[in-house]
Amino acid sequence: MVPPPSQKEKGKKNLESAEWYHGFRPKKDACRLVCEPGEFLVRATDTGPKTDIVITACDDNRKKVNLVLTYDGMNWHIKQTNSTNPIKTKFPTIVELVEHYRTHPPSKHLRLSKAILRPEWMLKHENVIYEEKDKLGQGNFCSVYKGLWKRGGDVNPVAVKISQKAMNATDAESEDAKEARIAMMHEAHIMSFFAHEHVVSFFGVACDHQPVLVVMEFCAGGDLLTHLIKQGRKTEDLEKLVYLFEGSRGMLYLHSKKCVHRDLAARNCLISSTGRIKIADFGLSKLIDDVEPEGETNSSNAHVPVRWMAPETLRKPPVYSQRSDVWAFGVMAYEIFNNGVKPWPDEPVKYVATQIRKGNMPKLPESTPCKVVDLVSRMWNTQADKRPRMHAIAKELCSIIKEITTTQGAMKHDNLTINQIMGVARDAFFEFDDSSEFESSHSTCDSDYVDVKGEKNPGVFIRKKPREPKVEKEK
Repeated sequence: MVPPPSQKEKGKKNLESAEWYHGFRPKKDACRLVCEPGEFLVRATDTGPKTDIVITACDDNRKKVNLVLTYDGMNWHIKQTNSTNPIKTKFPTIVELVEHYRTHPPSKHLRLSKAILRPEWMLKHENVIYEEKDKLGQGNFCSVYKGLWKRGGDVNPVAVKISQKAMNATDAESEDAKEARIAMMHEAHIMSFFAHEHVVSFFGVACDHQPVLVVMEFCAGGDLLTHLIKQGRKTEDLEKLVYLFEGSRGMLYLHSKKCVHRDLAARNCLISSTGRIKIADFGLSKLIDDVEPEGETNSSNAHVPVRWMAPETLRKPPVYSQRSDVWAFGVMAYEIFNNGVKPWPDEPVKYVATQIRKGNMPKLPESTPCKVVDLVSRMWNTQADKRPRMHAIAKELCSIIKEITTTQGAMKHDNLTINQIMGVARDAFFEFDDSSEFESSHSTCDSDYVDVKGEKNPGVFIRKKPREPKVEKEK
């Protein structure tokens, strides 16, 4: 029997229906969203085993303020920094507290007059359904399930990534789980701006309470690496070329959006129900700041597998850019034509890192088309600025495929190993029309998108005429 909710839980329940409640949105994101005096939002955060509710606001001096709410067993109030002053204003629910302070400023220089409304991609938990038996995979603090997403009158199959924390976790484990959840929210934030046939679609995140759920496109074919290991020897090089080309189109799109993936590999490419390759796993991705040379970002490489790293990312400080993604794309090409086997599979990491720094990369299998071998060798140039851009790579792969199909003919559906995966049916071998994608994507990557700092959607790259953020009218 489920125990009845406590008065405290009742006080929190109506909070989730408030338009200004952003759930477990990270503090960093919340502080970037409130930019003008009077702007505010309400969020949740966990400190050890307990969950705090916080009002994040911008005061008249444009200073970011975080007001922690406290429950005394009967009512909610703003936590006092000076314990000598008695608390006079208390409320049975958080919504009543917030609505009161919207018309009665909590301090001389702080007004709660303009609410930052929650975005459409913040979903409700009750609209996302999953069961333990449908688990697709699991990490230290996250699990992925096949589930259902209710949207209006429709019910759609989806993949649900779940942030989990053990009930009796230690403080260290709780902190690790919190960091994992923040990373997952970062991934959701990155994905919310992408829409391309060769990039996994993001539908939303349910973060009103724990566990946090990220809802994504369900790819029936699983990951590309598993397929290569199982069927790579039976897969013709022409079909492998299509895998590589579709991956290049996905990466070309991401680069046009000023995104550096930083973890590109066959294991992070998924196969859709229509047999298309889709770039996935944006946990380590970054949006580039245009003011940095060549779109470089200095960052730790502690969680990035060494075999896919470019020489410049193995030095101190490590430098990631779209050019380092190109290097990793070359390693993914090696995986594809080597049937899922990674470079130096049995060598220690220290040896691998030394070889990469020196540019001593392994040879591709003999069956690899000569033009692909030449293309990969250019991707593996130790001088990052001399590597080809992704638009040039995609264009060249397209030309290679067309050249082979012109002389040998296209592959038949029955011969495609991707169609042997349960739940996958590819209807056409190669249907790409290279109208102007490569040229237009190149120009977009260079100039059409800018980093709009200080806007309501921090780190989002939008066109030079940005759309205004959704802010409630001042009361």
